[in-house]
Amino acid sequence: MGVALLCWSCSSFWKNLQTVSDGYQKRFNYQGVLEKKYAADGEYAVETYSEESDEERIKLFQVYYPAELTTSQKKWPVVIMANGTGIRASKYKAIFRHLASWGFIVAGNEDEWTWDGRSVSMTLDFILSQNQSAESRFHDKVELQAIGLVGHSQGGVAVFNAVGGYDNSRFYKALCSQSCTAPVLADSLKWPYSASSVAAPMLLMAGTGAADAKLICPLESMEANFDAIEGQPVVMARLKGIDHGDVIKRGDAYMTAWMRYWLCNDKEAAGCFVGNNAEILSNPDWQDVERKGL
Repeated sequence: MGVALLCWSCSSFWKNLQTVSDGYQKRFNYQGVLEKKYAADGEYAVETYSEESDEERIKLFQVYYPAELTTSQKKWPVVIMANGTGIRASKYKAIFRHLASWGFIVAGNEDEWTWDGRSVSMTLDFILSQNQSAESRFHDKVELQAIGLVGHSQGGVAVFNAVGGYDNSRFYKALCSQSCTAPVLADSLKWPYSASSVAAPMLLMAGTGAADAKLICPLESMEANFDAIEGQPVVMARLKGIDHGDVIKRGDAYMTAWMRYWLCNDKEAAGCFVGNNAEILSNPDWQDVERKGL
């Protein structure tokens, strides 16, 4: 455990592991028809916006959005991203761009220690304030009933804390926690969280590789979080042969579909998760699939 925690604290190790490069989808052979669809880019061209923050942890807000936003009158769903350990939003550009191509405003920041959800909450407040500002390109463009939150690793912890402890927690309508640090390990790192506060549909995913399965997000910890969530639709699944750093990349397709289903009422995306023939149930790349409320 001591060696593992030492590696956990080595920022260069985690930055190399979790950086997401353009074209990451080409590394994988997607077995599900719908999974392959949502792994590909969506129909929208993408533009970006950034704004500096006086908050030391945040440094910079980064937003990716459909280019059509600036010329249309419609409102758009939002996905907030919570960074993993030692990672900044600038390392997730490819993920941001992919989600934005599917019609989302995607926002994050440069906080490398997101576990408590504070910087996540501040990013949501930033987007909400942009929606209210007549001088902003996002003025009156946010669909307030369609806001989601995604986090990987330590960011997975942030998802649980952001939805349970802040005034704006009520805005989240869809959640995805990827390779979330196990509760026991999180406690030892002084990152406490509870899954019992979840009040929106949740997708839990992890890998079966050694780092996830033996330390960071073992099956028993996923099952504990799954069981602790009550009164909400939940899907839990693990990617075969995929380890911690690649879960955010390989799991991106179903994460995108989850957000499309809950935030955009995408009926085709529902086919990934809903019903007796849900694709994730028979997808050979996924195991330990459990569902409730669907």
